[in-house]
Amino acid sequence: MPKITREFIDTYIVTSGDSYNLQVWNRLPASNSLLIKYDSGESLKCTDVRFVFVKIDLAKSIIASVIILTAEYIEKHFGKFGKPTIKHQLLISSKARKSIFESPDKVLSFPDSKKLSYNITHEYAPPTSGMVEEPAIKLYSIALLKEIVAKKLIGKKIDAAATKNRGQALERMVLELLGYVIKENELLYGAFPDIRNQLLEVKIQDSPTVDLGRFSPEKEEFVIEEKSLTTFDVRYLIALTNPKTEVIEGIILAPGERLGDIFSYVSSESYKCQRNIPMSFFERHDGKVVFNPA
Repeated sequence: MPKITREFIDTYIVTSGDSYNLQVWNRLPASNSLLIKYDSGESLKCTDVRFVFVKIDLAKSIIASVIILTAEYIEKHFGKFGKPTIKHQLLISSKARKSIFESPDKVLSFPDSKKLSYNITHEYAPPTSGMVEEPAIKLYSIALLKEIVAKKLIGKKIDAAATKNRGQALERMVLELLGYVIKENELLYGAFPDIRNQLLEVKIQDSPTVDLGRFSPEKEEFVIEEKSLTTFDVRYLIALTNPKTEVIEGIILAPGERLGDIFSYVSSESYKCQRNIPMSFFERHDGKVVFNPA
């Protein structure tokens, strides 16, 4: 259901960047799927939801424009919504965040899985293979990752606007701290886990939930079957950022098998449909309130 059900609208804040990545959760926005049916026989469908975009001028800290669009208009002018992307989510409470922030080193970590305990090293040596290659013969242990990566991330700022770009910015920071050589415009792996060579998945959390993607350590499933490595063995580095300052204030570093011991999984799978809208579209309507503009 849209967030403001009574008026059948969803609201979004648009700030900066080359385009705005519209994400619609658990609904096919341009479909005729039924959402509400009245006793009179009338109904409201997914395609009836209105999208209200509030464009913010960050330099002046004011609302620059309000643009109201329908799903039909969005698809006609900017292309169809992408196919649903299934997302598993992890819930990290404000109480858990607070306890990490108040800990001496601001890092919550757990030892590697028992299976990996025979395949790790506590001594650092520069990586000899690429980040996307099969896991190294001796992976850096979580204890070592805590010292060479996690502690050094505390206080760093991740200022990219879009969530996807922020995740890649964090991943680049981690790769540099690990000693991998990456070019400035080099595309990152984009699959699971993010840093395959170290069996390391990198995430950002500045809202109650963390998007885990297609794989979830809630259930054990093979990630690299020939080596019998599963979602339980993958190491998760979750950066806890302050949503206002975009500064990393805490780190969670744990194998997948331990995440469910301390945090909660969202009980059902969520999915999202996405559509990029050029920022120039919003900028053309500065100073106005418009509905499905020509």
